[in-house]
Amino acid sequence: MKKIIFLSICSLIVSFNSAYCEPETPYELDTPPSEVVENPAESNTSVKDSITLSSAYFESQYTNKQLANFGLEVVRGMARLEDFLTSNFDNEEKNTAKWCARALYILFIHRALNTAYHEIGHGLRAKAYGKDFQLTEHNDSGGFKKDQNFFKFFVKKMGNFSRASCQYEKGLKDEEELVVAAGGMNNETYMAERISRDFHDRGRLSFAESFAYFYGKLSPVAYALSKSSKNEEADALSSDDPVAVGGYYKKLGISATKNDIALGGLISTLLSGTTYSIIKSAFSPDKYATPISFYNFQAPDMFSYVTSKGISYRLVSAYKYQDDLKFLFGAEHVFHGKSTTEVHLGVDTTLDSSFYNTNLKVVTTFCNGFNLEAACSVPVMDCLSINVEAGTYSCKSMLGERHSKNMKDGKGRSTDIAVSISYRY
Repeated sequence: MKKIIFLSICSLIVSFNSAYCEPETPYELDTPPSEVVENPAESNTSVKDSITLSSAYFESQYTNKQLANFGLEVVRGMARLEDFLTSNFDNEEKNTAKWCARALYILFIHRALNTAYHEIGHGLRAKAYGKDFQLTEHNDSGGFKKDQNFFKFFVKKMGNFSRASCQYEKGLKDEEELVVAAGGMNNETYMAERISRDFHDRGRLSFAESFAYFYGKLSPVAYALSKSSKNEEADALSSDDPVAVGGYYKKLGISATKNDIALGGLISTLLSGTTYSIIKSAFSPDKYATPISFYNFQAPDMFSYVTSKGISYRLVSAYKYQDDLKFLFGAEHVFHGKSTTEVHLGVDTTLDSSFYNTNLKVVTTFCNGFNLEAACSVPVMDCLSINVEAGTYSCKSMLGERHSKNMKDGKGRSTDIAVSISYRY
């Protein structure tokens, strides 16, 4: 009940921007760089949504990043549905249609998507350690039966409100059990990070995306605050993720608790630029939230993750050098636990027309092992693009711990690559 009340407050915050008003007059091109710059999202007609078929959607090739891409497309599709429904009603009926669309999204689509992505977070971490897993209803009876189909589980949860769980084969070490227990909450946080990152790329955020952002940020907070600890051994065996994480931290001698999970989520929400962009939109006639920047620097966002070393805070920002060139930077540091730091630097650019306006993004993460992520998108038609995403991760890094596909030996490297085709509309 606490979790429901907590998240309901968040949904009210992001729902204030309910009026369908004309966009504000665009800022002049000579706006002084010393001022806060906000691009009016309503006037950005170049923003498109997409429907993607990826090689990583096949069960044996799942990755956290690609399943997050799918989730983002679902969320944006629901925002388009809201636009479609409200555009076919006059002003008196528009609010009713809008709230019906939002209720459909929150109660059925988002709840099912979040549940499936949370549980696959556990499953993919178990799979990385060489263990099979099963996505199941919490009250299902019978022995373990391998069932890893994320999409089937997502559809199943649309009409099923019972609790869900992820069962996996036994035989993991305490540190590995901790990483698996943290996988669900980390996936929710990662979804919020992806929404925020794409918000700055696209320049606008809908109600559906705003709701998913706050849910991803604050759901682990409510989860941690609503559960009670008992003792070290009982906590480690708990089916409640934050309690289990706290139990394993005690066993491993790490000074972090489930309360630090809640604190990390709250602090990261309050110290994120996206949060204030959404709140500001509540008092604006614009239909979408728009990002805030200072001297071409993106207002920083912060995200809190559960790692085997403790609770980390990940700071993300960027500098827009030109319209088609951004420099990405940030860092992740463990404050509650074994102090460790990782730094990430990258570039996001669009090549000229001789390369078909190809978008290229490369990000390196280092200091605690070396990681490299790259993405390339090539438009082949006005409504069609071919995309390639690849990553190579150090299994001992915090980033690699969340995204590596193979961590059996606890060291070394893990590499993945995904090829996809997107229809843009």
